[in-house]
Amino acid sequence: MTLRLPLVLVFACLCADISRPHADPPAPGYEILFGAKRPLYAESASRASGIEHALTMPAAASVDFLHYKIDITIDPLAETVSGHVEVSFEVLATTVDSVVLYLKDNMVVADVQMGGGPLSFAHVQDRVRIDLGSSYGGGDTLTVRVDYSGAPAPQGLRFSSKVIYNLSEPDMARNWFPCYDEPWDKATSEMIVTVPSTLFCASNGTLVSTIDNADGTKTYHWNTRYPHTTYTISVAISDYAFFSHWYHHAENDSMEMPYYVYPEKLSQAQISFANAPAMMTYFSAVLGQYPFIEEVYGTALSSIGGGMENFTCTTYGQALVTGDHTYDWVVAHEMAHSWFGNSVTLADWRDIWLNEGFATYGDAMWHENIGGESSLAARMAQFRTQYFQEDVVNRFSLYDPDNMWGATVYQKGAWVLHMLRYVMGDSSFFDALRTYCQDFEYDNATTEEFKSVCETASALDLTNFFDEWVYQAGYPEYEYSWVTYWDGIAHRLSLRVAQTQINAPVFTLPIECRVVFAAGDTLLRLPLIQAAEDYQLTFAQEPIGFEFDPGEHILKTTQEVPTGISLHGRTPGFSAVASPNPSFGELRLDFFLPQGNQVVLDVYDVAGRWRGRISRAVSPSAWNSLELGGKASALDVRASGTYFYRLRSSGHVAKGKFTIVR
Repeated sequence: MTLRLPLVLVFACLCADISRPHADPPAPGYEILFGAKRPLYAESASRASGIEHALTMPAAASVDFLHYKIDITIDPLAETVSGHVEVSFEVLATTVDSVVLYLKDNMVVADVQMGGGPLSFAHVQDRVRIDLGSSYGGGDTLTVRVDYSGAPAPQGLRFSSKVIYNLSEPDMARNWFPCYDEPWDKATSEMIVTVPSTLFCASNGTLVSTIDNADGTKTYHWNTRYPHTTYTISVAISDYAFFSHWYHHAENDSMEMPYYVYPEKLSQAQISFANAPAMMTYFSAVLGQYPFIEEVYGTALSSIGGGMENFTCTTYGQALVTGDHTYDWVVAHEMAHSWFGNSVTLADWRDIWLNEGFATYGDAMWHENIGGESSLAARMAQFRTQYFQEDVVNRFSLYDPDNMWGATVYQKGAWVLHMLRYVMGDSSFFDALRTYCQDFEYDNATTEEFKSVCETASALDLTNFFDEWVYQAGYPEYEYSWVTYWDGIAHRLSLRVAQTQINAPVFTLPIECRVVFAAGDTLLRLPLIQAAEDYQLTFAQEPIGFEFDPGEHILKTTQEVPTGISLHGRTPGFSAVASPNPSFGELRLDFFLPQGNQVVLDVYDVAGRWRGRISRAVSPSAWNSLELGGKASALDVRASGTYFYRLRSSGHVAKGKFTIVR
């Protein structure tokens, strides 16, 4: 698969080759960016039904973790970490006499202290249970220091000949430092890292100091004042070159956007990231100011396959730096995570679509911003194809998904937002996004809380929408037919829509339809309640064409009868045959007319678009012919493709199709 193919199953925030951390990354393509964030659970938790879904966050801890001061030495040759972490927390429960941190068992805890005095601890099954030596009450703030060392497991902190970096999502921060590794407990942090003096360490927030230790090492001290999850705490260590952009967010104020790149990638990186400031301006205008405006938005290269939205310092795959804008969509996706994931964070991993589906739609929004509606439509079409490819193999719900890192979460998640926009309207939809980002800034949110924001913004009851599209699996598979007739008073259009999907609910999203007339068209939005619906529509003009969901607002498949006639077939006694079929030149439509002497022929393409009409007096009770596709034809249909025809006379209808080959 080459880099320029549009249907790419690459998911930003994913990496690859996790079983061989020393291997150099392959060239970009499907494989290296797909599925490398490992599943959080061996088996999915109980799947919520479409109605009685889980609404509560996991049980809160008895303490609130406030700050991590991580002071470590990283040895690239031994591939080890050693040092200590000071963990500050506030007591929430009435009394607390112990606290639990997460740390993989292969790491060794040498000592635990508080206030300079030793504490008893037990390190069992990836948990460090610390006896505080006394009972503490609600509101007390404590700090424990954990001294530890070891060789981190391949997932978490990764060593290669070119770079040392981490990938901690979803629960791999515990692989390389002790912490409370759950997404619903946010804290501030500082990272103090000692590495060989030939290397530079990038991390979260702003660089406080760099100390040359005169022993062949340097110590980098980074600090951030914003609360964030443990899985976005990061380091990226290499022999980096450096450049910056600036995001001008006020008349006399700017924020730095630093880049830490491989020296040989410097010139290419300056091109590949050139649009990032414009993206920051766009997302800030649409979603509200960049949430971490007092610090930075940084980017550090690594051998990750895609990207990871580490807080204020995205880790970005070096193979995506191509000296052009092929992977602007990855840049946009990762930047959108600043709002969706880093500022507003999922309440627990069942809500992963609130991170990844939203960031994926951020990519689509950027396409719309630079290319208009057609660019948005093309991007959503790619997302649809990617989702269908996964769904046909494994169908599961968006909420509490079987696979957190696949197309259902990313691409269907983006489609759910796109359909919400269709239902709510642009104004209410973007108001809801801004309100969501503001109300849950630096906090956590559930799907139900996002739903509530949307309902308030739109004044709509979205219960059915979320039950069908988020809490249940699948998508609608529509079959529809339509026929028009004159009843002596008005023109009628009879429309039948049926949903034929299995292992999926009936979807009640209203359907937009376009009815075409000789003098123009009209757009209707029809309600859908049942698996099969019949509509009788009345018009003053004769409908000559019909389009089902012409704006492609719904994630769906459709099967139609493009000629606009009934599914019931030909009228007895009235038959028509196109020959030769397929035709490489001229084409003739032969038909028998049982009575009357006037026929009307309408031709449609495979998309259901009306291509033209012939109206002619012919001989009744005899075979007649109309010429198509040739120079002598009154209806010039010469472009290659398949066409459908509808032939009418005195209440009789015949239908069929023909193919032109050039």
